[in-house]
Amino acid sequence: MRLFDLHCDTAGECYNKKIPLAENDLHISLCKGKALDEWCQVFAIWILDELRGKKAYDYFVKVLENHKNEINKNADKIKLCQQFSDIDEAVKNGKCAALTAVEGGSPFAEKDVVFIAKEHGVKLITLTWNGENELGYGCQSGVDSGLKECGKTLLRSMCDMNIVADVSHLNRAGFYDAVSSGARVIASHSNCEKVLLKTRKDSEDKFFSCRRSLNDEQIKILIECGGLIGINFCKSFLGDNGDDGFEAVYRHMAHILDLGGENVLAIGSDFDGCDINPELSGIDKIENLNRFLADKGMDSVLLDKIFFSNSQKFFKNILQE
Repeated sequence: MRLFDLHCDTAGECYNKKIPLAENDLHISLCKGKALDEWCQVFAIWILDELRGKKAYDYFVKVLENHKNEINKNADKIKLCQQFSDIDEAVKNGKCAALTAVEGGSPFAEKDVVFIAKEHGVKLITLTWNGENELGYGCQSGVDSGLKECGKTLLRSMCDMNIVADVSHLNRAGFYDAVSSGARVIASHSNCEKVLLKTRKDSEDKFFSCRRSLNDEQIKILIECGGLIGINFCKSFLGDNGDDGFEAVYRHMAHILDLGGENVLAIGSDFDGCDINPELSGIDKIENLNRFLADKGMDSVLLDKIFFSNSQKFFKNILQE
């Protein structure tokens, strides 16, 4: 079983709760990861909407330093990767290949600070969280405007330095600004609006769940531009209460496949960042999901693309450029 997971919030949880990465009761631990034969994990450092400027940057550095310390303590199990050769080496040696991301771009909003992101090994920046920041407007901001000038400037720098732009959480206008910027774009942990409209009936936050998800036009654009769409395991982004487990994941995957997304479909679990159905609530449950999807008729080649090789190929191109 191979997994390349595009998004988790485990690094911040370990820092804020002062718990180890090796063994814990979170969705992700290195101990639980032993269930996987090959494992690449994007660890995102989540920046709250309220954190701006220097405060956002200082928080990012503190979480990253703690995360690196945890990796150093467990060097026999995990490797922080900068180049694609690092990923290859980690996987061949049975280690988790760890990549660094930031969820909410405030730490890098000031001019030229994106160079510092590169120095810290950041490979992926989710431009906003749900609200407004210096770069633009999230899906819950209530604002229809696109990216701010600062966001457009940051995207140009990210393009120059091969840092991936993540449009998960962006409002619609910001999404279109990002994909037209020339930067490499993915939706690391986003699901399908159309599926939710069919399956969510009486939930209070149905509107937010749909706005947080991708419409068909956005999905087709990401397919055309060779991006990635990581399926999010958050209960409210999968379906109605009680219908938010394996079957719901299958529905969202099937919809993207019907739109021609075989080569962009991926996993973006959002582990340790949201409420997840017990069927899915841990990296040690991934093999069960894979088996369920196989029973639904997905062949082994397709499943390997979804769970690993689509993301592997994407980052191989990024990290070797």
